[in-house]
This record gives sequence, structure tokens and C-alpha cells, in this order.
Amino acid sequence: MVACYPGDGTGYVCHVDNPNGDGRCITCIYYLNKDWDVQQHGGLLQIYPEGHNVVANIEPLFDRLLIFWSDRRNPHEVKPAYATRYAHTLMHTRSHTHGRTKT
Repeated sequence: MVACYPGDGTGYVCHVDNPNGDGRCITCIYYLNKDWDVQQHGGLLQIYPEGHNVVANIEPLFDRLLIFWSDRRNPHEVKPAYATRYAHTLMHTRSHTHGRTKT
């Protein structure tokens, strides 16, 4: 999936990529934003790691790859962006039968 935030203050609410155990296990986000200035453009990805008070603030800088667990361990949100913001997201999945032997 490629996400494009139009730069009009659009963000994305706090969520978990896989709240229901549907097989998605790892989220990979690759940022495509050249010359991004977080002070001027905003658009931080904030991650609220489960069990931690510290918030991870990730700037959507060009050629940055972010990898994290897709489940409830990593609720996250995109803060308002004031320039066009691009991110390519890929979800790695595993089969629900992973580790089981067929009979």
C-alpha cells in the first residue's frame, strides 16, 4: 500500500495494524519524502510501545525503513502533515497453521 497525505494537516488516528490476529505479523514502512523538515512539515509517526511510557517519534525521512510488530504491542498514529507525505507500507504475514504439521 502507498499512502499519500495531501499536506493539509491530515494525519491518521492511533491504531494497531493487526488487532484481530489475522496473520499480519510485521509492518514495514518505507518513506519517500525528500527534503522533509519535521519542524515545518510535521507528519511524525508516533509509536506507543505496549508497557512503555516513552513515545517513539519517527520522522518520515527519505530512504528510511521502519520495521515493527503489527500486533497490539505497537499502537501508532501519524501526526498532522503540512506537506505531501508518502509512505510505502508492506505487511508480512504468516499462515494461521504456521508450525503445525499436516496429517
